[in-house]
Amino acid sequence: MTENTKTCGVCWLGNAGWQVRFGGIHLLIDPDLEEGSHRISLEGIPTDCIASADAVLVTHEHGDHFNLPTARRLVNESDCRFILPASCLDSAQKADIPTSRIIVAHHGKPIALFGDDFLITPVPAIHGHILGSIYKHYNVADCGYLISAMGLNLFHPGDSVLLEQHFELPEVDILMVSPTEHNMHMRQSKVLIEKLNPRFIFPQHRDTYHITDDNYFWTRAYDKELFETLSNEYKPRYHILTQGQEFRI
Repeated sequence: MTENTKTCGVCWLGNAGWQVRFGGIHLLIDPDLEEGSHRISLEGIPTDCIASADAVLVTHEHGDHFNLPTARRLVNESDCRFILPASCLDSAQKADIPTSRIIVAHHGKPIALFGDDFLITPVPAIHGHILGSIYKHYNVADCGYLISAMGLNLFHPGDSVLLEQHFELPEVDILMVSPTEHNMHMRQSKVLIEKLNPRFIFPQHRDTYHITDDNYFWTRAYDKELFETLSNEYKPRYHILTQGQEFRI
């Protein structure tokens, strides 16, 4: 199939991972593409994810977001650049990512990797934990990303509780939300949706890993429960994708 250079497509890769296509430019966000006993399945993941990646955006160093085996495959099987916060530099070295392929993300400083009409702007993220608390090992360098291209703004908040900076974002067309206990859960996710008023909403950080008593606060999402709290204005905009499903805009 010939790719439509005027189409944006978002494909859920499991957890908080996405393949985002802006025309002929392919981005990966927080990809964990490795099989293992911890992961339920890789069913449906596009076979071209690795080879076609032009850039990989990493929000923080946790293995379900910055997966080192996946990063090594990206180094060896693609020509992608890695955009990541300073908190990930030690892990990047462990993944054998050449420094020439790394762009360090700084909050509020747009990255014009593909030209001035395609901007990737890092946004602060503060990692949460159980019961709405702040994670004691949070790193102030961690980030989410606002991607502005083709007249669209896409916001991926990374792993973060709700922040004042989120309310200061420009108009957002495409929003990823993580309604888990260690992120924005339902109330904060609902607030973010209503404040940003996006045209398309995609819940993430869900249905990817086996849930246990030790990890439920980050593996168990309340995506369906969040949907039920939304007004009739937002429910048609809310799309729960299956793994590997691409939504075209």
